[in-house]
Formats: sequence, C-alpha cells, structure tokens
Amino acid sequence: MPKSRTKIKKTILTPHAAIIGLADELDLSICCSNRNCPSHWHDRLTEKLKHLQQTKSKKASNLPSTKSKFDYKLSYPDILSQLFRTHQIDETDQHEIYSTPISKSILLEKHNAFIKQIETMLDDSTYSFMKNNLNSQMKYRLIPLVPDIFSDQMDRMETSIQLKINLLRIDHLHVNSYLRLKIISIPIWNRSAVHVVVQDENHHCLRLSIYNWSYIIDTRQIKTLKYIHERLNNLLPMNSSIVLLDPWLKKCSDGDISLRCESPNTHLLLIDFEERCSMSHRINVEQLRQMGNACYQVDDNRSAIEYYTFGLKQLDEEQEKELTLKGQSIGPKTDEREQHRIRLLSNRCACYLRERHAALALADTGILLAFNELTHILELPKATTGKLLFRCLSAHLYLGLFDKVEGLLKSHKFGLGLSGGENLTTMAILERELIRLRDENTKGRYDLQGMLQKQMKNKTQLMFIDLPNHHAECHRNDLFEVRLCQTEERTKNGYPNGSYGVYALKNLDVGTLLVVEQPFASIDNRIIGEEYCHTMNYWDENSKIEYCSNETLRLLNEIEKQLLIGNDTWTTFEKMKSMQPIRQWLAENIKEEMNKQQENNEISSNLPENYEEILSEKKQWRKPFSKRLPPPLPYVPWRILFETQRQNPYKSQSTLAWYSLGSMFNHSCLPNCLWYLIGDYLFIYICSTNVRQGDELTISYCPLWISSINERSNYLQQCQIRSCQCSLCLYDRLSLNEYENDLKKFSNLRALARQKNLSNLNRLIYLQQLHNHYEYLTDKYQQRSVGFMNEFLDLESINEYFQHETMENEIKEFLNHQHDSFLDRLSDVCRLTLPQISNPILLFGIQIQLLIDHLEQFYSSDYKQWNRLLEYLYEVFTFKCHSVSNDMSTTLKDSKELFNNLLQTQSFFAGVHHKH
Repeated sequence: MPKSRTKIKKTILTPHAAIIGLADELDLSICCSNRNCPSHWHDRLTEKLKHLQQTKSKKASNLPSTKSKFDYKLSYPDILSQLFRTHQIDETDQHEIYSTPISKSILLEKHNAFIKQIETMLDDSTYSFMKNNLNSQMKYRLIPLVPDIFSDQMDRMETSIQLKINLLRIDHLHVNSYLRLKIISIPIWNRSAVHVVVQDENHHCLRLSIYNWSYIIDTRQIKTLKYIHERLNNLLPMNSSIVLLDPWLKKCSDGDISLRCESPNTHLLLIDFEERCSMSHRINVEQLRQMGNACYQVDDNRSAIEYYTFGLKQLDEEQEKELTLKGQSIGPKTDEREQHRIRLLSNRCACYLRERHAALALADTGILLAFNELTHILELPKATTGKLLFRCLSAHLYLGLFDKVEGLLKSHKFGLGLSGGENLTTMAILERELIRLRDENTKGRYDLQGMLQKQMKNKTQLMFIDLPNHHAECHRNDLFEVRLCQTEERTKNGYPNGSYGVYALKNLDVGTLLVVEQPFASIDNRIIGEEYCHTMNYWDENSKIEYCSNETLRLLNEIEKQLLIGNDTWTTFEKMKSMQPIRQWLAENIKEEMNKQQENNEISSNLPENYEEILSEKKQWRKPFSKRLPPPLPYVPWRILFETQRQNPYKSQSTLAWYSLGSMFNHSCLPNCLWYLIGDYLFIYICSTNVRQGDELTISYCPLWISSINERSNYLQQCQIRSCQCSLCLYDRLSLNEYENDLKKFSNLRALARQKNLSNLNRLIYLQQLHNHYEYLTDKYQQRSVGFMNEFLDLESINEYFQHETMENEIKEFLNHQHDSFLDRLSDVCRLTLPQISNPILLFGIQIQLLIDHLEQFYSSDYKQWNRLLEYLYEVFTFKCHSVSNDMSTTLKDSKELFNNLLQTQSFFAGVHHKH
C-alpha cells in the first residue's frame, strides 16, 4: 500500500463529522494505542456493557418487578455485537449488527442478473427515466478543498479504526472507521450509481454502490456509456484493492443490504489504481500519456490531467533514484526523459486551458521561457514545437498579459518556433486574437452581434473554451464597490443580516458597461448527444417535496470538478467564497473551529496520547508553506453549493453558470442595470438614466415586466428571496387580492381570444372585451411605476390570429384604429413621451421589436424623427460597443437583428406569450 505523501501523521480529522452532524460517533474513534489487543477490547467492551446494563436496571427499579424472558450469558466473541445491540436499543431501538453476511455465490448471482437487466434497459431505449432522491447527498456528500486528496485520505485512514463487514450496523454511518475491500465482480453503472461486489479480509461480501463519482458523472461533458465502462474497468478492475472511509451500511429499497458511498471523492481510496499509475513496471510514462490523450479527446480533462501528472511524477522519481545511486543532487538531463516531460507538460497545459485554469497552464509552460530550455525545445519536430508555443502564448492571453505576448511574438526564438507550414496559421491566429482581446480590455468594445450568432450556430461541447471564443474580463472597480449593506439599507430593502450589495461610486451614464465576467463554472443546458438520462430529482424540505433539474446537478458536478482540478491553488476556492451561502457557512464554521480551539482543555482527554507530538510535527511541516493560505476547512458540504445554486439567477437558453461578482448584485423588479449571458460570459451594464453616487446597482432575478406580484414572488422564492421591497412590489401589495383578481380576469379573456378554430367575429368580441379590461387596468392603477407591459404585448400579438383574407370591415376598422393608436399606447405603458425617452430600460424587450415593425410599416416616408431614438437605444443596449449609423434602414436592421438574437439566446423574456 502506498504511503501517505505528506509523510506525517495528522490528528483525527473531525470537522467532516461536525459538518454532517454525527458528532455522537466520535467516541468510537478514540482508542488507546493498544487497539488491536483482544484482551484490551474484551476489558473495555465488557466494562461498557456492564455500565449500560446497570443503567437499565436502575431505570427498571422504579417499575413493577417482572421476570425477564431472557438471561444473557455473554462469551467473548459476542461481546462486541451485543454491546452495539444494547447501545442502540438503549437509544434508538434500531441499527442491528449485520452479523450474518450473505454468501458470496448468492451475491455474485444477483449481481450478474442485475448486470443483464441494466444492459437490456440501456440497449432498448435511448432515453431513461428514473427517480433520484437527493436527501442522502444533502446529508453526506462532501466536496474536497485539500490539494492532495489521496494523501489526505491516507492520513485519515491512519487515524481511523479498521472494521469488518460482520461488525457493521445496518442503516448506520461508521465515522472515523474504514473497510479494506477487494473487488470481486465487474462494476456496472445504471445511470445513477456504480455497483460492484466487494469482500473484506474475512471473505465476507457485500454490494457497494458508489454515487456522485466525478470520474463518470455528467459535468460540462455528458459521457457516453462506452467511455464510462472503459473508465470503470480501469479504475475498479477485478481483484483490485480499495479502502472505504466512514462506511455506511444501508438497507436498500429492494430489501437487500449494501454499502453506500455518497462522497467517493473524499471517502474512496483507489489503492491499486494509485500503485499501478505510480510504478513504471506496471504502467510506464508513455502508456500514461496515451491514456491521458484518450481522456483529452473526449474532453475528460480532469482524468487526463491525473494521468499526465502520474507520468511527470514517475519521471521525477526515476531521476531522483538515479541521482541517489550516483550520490549526486543535480545531474545531467537525458534527452528521452526531457522529451517525455515536455510532451506531458504541454498536454497538461492544454487541459488546464480547456478548463480555464490559465495560471496552472502558465506554470506548466513557464519552463519554455527559459533560454536554455527553449533552445532545447526548438530542436523538437515543428508540429510539437508549434503546439507548445501556442499553448504558452494562449495562457498569457487568458491572463491578460498582452504586452508579454507581443514581446514574445516579436522575439527571434519564438518566431523560429512558429515558422513554416501550419505554424504560420497559428501565428496569424495569435496576432489577431491579441489585437481583439487588447481592444476588449482597454476600450470595452465587444462584438456582441458576432458573439450572439456564434452562440446560436455552435452547439458543440467545446463551443466556449477555445481561444477565438475567449474574451477579456472587465471589472470597473472605479465605478462601483461591493460592500456590506448598512442597517438602514437592509431594513429598507428587506435584506437578511450579512448581505452585501453593489453601490455606485459616482453618477453613472446610461449604457455604461460595469462587468464582463468569465464564469467559475458553466454548462451548456441544451441536450448534447443522443443518449441522455431524464431524472426526477427531489428532496424533502420542511415536510415538503422540492424538485430540481438535471442541468442544476450537472452544473454542481462541474463546480466540483473545477475545485478538484484547481485545488493546487487556493485561489480557485477564493473565486467562489464570496457567494452568500458559502460566505455564511465559512463564517459559521471558522467561528466554530475557533471556539473548539479555545476549549482544548476540555477535550484534551479525548485526543490521542501522542497528540502534542503530532501537532508539533504538523507545525514544522507547515513552516515552509506559511505564505500559502490553507483552506479554512478540508471540505465544503455539497448542500452548501446546492443552496448557493438556488440563489443563482444567471441562465440563458443555452447556458447555466456561476458568477462570483455577478452574485453580489441584488434583485429589484425595477432594476437600474440589465444583464446578458452571451456565450457563457456575463455582461452587466447601466440601463437607467437616474443612477447617482451611492445608489445601489440592482438587476432583475425574474423575467422582466411580469405584472402579477404572485407570479414574481414565485420566481423570487426559487432564488430564496422571500419578499421584494421595491416600489413596484410595495404598490402592488396595497390591494393585493383585488389587484390579482383583475389580472386573472385579463388572463381568462386572453385565453378565450386565443382559442383555435374561432371565427373572426367571435374573436373580435373577445378582443374588444380584452381591450376594454386593459383600459380599465391602466386607469385604475395609473399610479403604478410601470404600465402593464406584458398585457400590452399580449393585445398586440392577438391581432395576428385574424385570418386576413376573410376579414370583415368591422375587424379592419378595429385593427386600423389599433395601428393608429399604437405609439400613444406604447408611450402610456412605458411612461414616456415618444420620441423622447428618459428611461431606456422600459423599452427593453418585445416592445422595441413591435416599435421597429410599426415604423417600417407606417412611417416609411418619415423616419428622421425616430432615427435618433433608435440609434440611442441601440447604443444603450449594446453598451456603446457598436458605432452609430446615420442610415435609418441600417439602424432598423441592426436593432431588429440584435433583439432577434437576444430572444433566441436569453431567458428574461420568458413571461411573454407568443403565437406559435
């Protein structure tokens, strides 16, 4: 078994026990150094059992005396089992010992039948539907924050108690314990978990179900069945050894007993896999590189990085071994070894770039900037050299080091490396992207139309992760600040304690770009590929069943993957720790850890005898890394990430993503900022004319212009916002029941007017009633901050239902009157006087498309008075990224194209109904 790479013994890691609320098990993890001595166990357990039985007899002394049905005569082999039974009867009357495991032959027979059933199910249908209860994940799934997960697991195992299958308790999580197991069957995946049969050192067998394993679950990439089976055969081959930490023995829905692992990234040690990849006589460096390449080709970058890293470690160990034999500390580098190292570093750099870990990619290619190493690299084949230099320069571009890239491109040696053949195309791409990214960074000018068109046309898995689709970030910290909300601000807006907000540092003009942010993690929520699992994901919350989508779980899996890849740099978690639920969890747990440290005297009796020695050794180990901030806790509960996602408003028709800075913007139903997701980049800009210094900058978390406050509240409750206190919501609540009934009546009339197979005259009757009720609404609630925008749009859309070839004169007159009064009605609902406009946000949406169509149809000869208005709106909605055209037809075309693209890519128009 490989030794822990930290080469130290750590103290018992109990924070994870506190996280999942199982502190009652800690007493089982504390034992003297003589834990394997039979007489020690006999004495200790006998004493414990005697104490428990005395406690029971004292309680029974107050009751009428009765004769017991059973007399207990305990022999040594039964003491441990009986102790657990008595202990649980005394507390919960459950969790019996699994003292008689099922025979190996029966388990294997059941497993083989299960494999055939699963294979038949997966072969017969492309789509599968299943239920997925998230309660176990909410309780037990943990996301690691430590840089070396395997070493951390090894250290935890060294301070845990080894158990056997026949000593496990049913429906119980055995904290600070572990099982050493052997794989004795072929692993099978049934779209929700990996199932395999294992046996312990006593040859007792059980089925092991592994959930949420990052090697196979869907992230940004939806893995194919063929690839998953290949990975499983590589990770869990027959007769390989694994270690399961904190084993959980569970009674399944089918009545069988099995081991369940909800958090394999923190609780499952692949002992044999680590040994095979670490020893060159089992898997050599070239084989590791080929295995990494196979993972890279299907976009499984995390696995590819793991294989390349194993290869680099093998090279280091071989070199260190040679130097040790020669008695040297530094020796000459062999050409073969260095060529392997360069290829592995280059390939790992490509993986980091795909996953947007540019700092790690730059660290891998930093060796190329050394003069001697670069000279050596230029001796490689041109294709290899071109890849290396392109990836090196791409990492610089991703980090915004534009001057450095320009200097390197002009240097003689880089010019030689990128000369000739395909490398000339590479050079041209780098030069073009350098100009574009520098222009975005310095001038804030982005080709929005081009980005939107790419988003609509490109539906591949790699659509956002190559250099031409990378964009410079923009954080205008000179225009706004993120700070803790003051007491009066929290009271006014109904924010909870500890809330943050974004506030203007100066008066801001409409159309000012504030943020262009690259996501921490993102997925394409359009279905990719032919095979996909449709699952009903649910969990219990306050005695109520809640649901979430597959896309939400995929995004959370992608976030876990990003943390696993970037845990070598603590800055990865730094990017997301400011998000509200994560920030609150950190504050609570850091405070709890500080309180525990202050109570050392009280808990010292529960610590191992060599605690002080281990603590001193740990402090010495940390000294060389004192400048590097360690994570405050080794794990973050998956539940915290899930709660953070529930508060996340950012999604489009194609993208679901996390944005750290974007999460700081609070909600308002009348926001002064608007946001787009173009590709997976977040753009936030000012879209109101009255933003003054000190004002809070807000966005809308729900689709714009929803009139019903109940409907808005439903959207906001999905984002964990209990009540909005903006001026619009306060007004709508003044007569809530009456207001909602009036809107409901409009909805009923709208449904009647939209009926299929309705004659024109009958439709006209309903439309007139609907129009009259709309006028009633606007007159009754004329003090409202904004008119009934969606109701206005509904009225206009119903005009398209009429069959124009058979239209009666009465209908024509009505529709002509509607056309003639369109501008007046639009001005009324937007609370403005056209062609003058004071607040452009009120014209953001379908209404501007209707305005453009109306102008094209009825103002073909007199465009001038409207030209400036449309130019102004186009500049605002593209945050001044596009130049103004004096040609009205061009302005109309550009504006129509922009909003057609936004309608097809964004999700903030979801509340508007259209004719299909």
